[in-house]
Amino acid sequence: MARNHIICVGAVYIDTILTVPHFPIEDEKLRARGLSRRRGGNTANSLEVLSQLQNQDPTITTKTSGAAALHLLAVLPDEHSASAKFICESIPGVNTAGVSLFRHGYEEAASSYIIQSQETRSRTIVSINQLPEMKFEEFKQRIEAFALPLSAEEKVWVHFEGRIPEVTYPCAEFLRDALTRFRISVECEKPERKDIAKVARFADVVFYSKLWAEKNGFGDAKTFLEAQREGTKEGAILCCTWGSGGATALQKGAQETWANVKAWHVSGEEQAQVVDTIGAGDTFIAGILFSVNNHDEWDL
Repeated sequence: MARNHIICVGAVYIDTILTVPHFPIEDEKLRARGLSRRRGGNTANSLEVLSQLQNQDPTITTKTSGAAALHLLAVLPDEHSASAKFICESIPGVNTAGVSLFRHGYEEAASSYIIQSQETRSRTIVSINQLPEMKFEEFKQRIEAFALPLSAEEKVWVHFEGRIPEVTYPCAEFLRDALTRFRISVECEKPERKDIAKVARFADVVFYSKLWAEKNGFGDAKTFLEAQREGTKEGAILCCTWGSGGATALQKGAQETWANVKAWHVSGEEQAQVVDTIGAGDTFIAGILFSVNNHDEWDL
């Protein structure tokens, strides 16, 4: 049975979160009220949600291809390290061994240390990543080896977090030139990585953040997406999330299609509490990737 495959390319972090009564002043000794450790990283978050969505979709078992196989392509520490084991065990429905790059001799994953103040709800983050970043040649080698045994019926979707423009661009260009049946999506989240916008010309789906749009001078998602028509692929789906303003999407083509959804709100007498806004964008991306890979029958 031919399967669909989704490969997510990006960084994976281990977050250590210290919850404190207030942000410490310099040289102050302060006792934390809580300590937690979790796996983070945009693409790993999206893969975790994708796995959950597929497991909860009752229609997938009726499809010829079944659920899409999920793969992580990330730079990880030594495969025998405790950090690598922690990461792999955190996403059990995802294949990490097949395409990820394990750096021999490195024991620590990319890490973030987060000081979370109960007084102001602020989050102060200090990050460190001593792992050598992925090079284009490594990506090419991994993808070629992955593609070699695939049948002509198997479909592959490659999603890029869009971290390092000078690496992401040649990777996407290679896919578009050498593996034309592979489909591509890219996330344009952080405005300082402005050259990631050049990758959009290769992508079948582009995810833009509110911050990206605002830093480029736009005050709403629709006006921003209208301006992205030029320089993106014909037929591409362009998405822009807007926090409490919901999300807007445009599918380019002879018959342009627009869609807009409002942010979720509690209605009537229902009571609900936001647990955490971290990963909201990653969850949105997972939802779109789930739809385009498992439900061709759904419209925008």
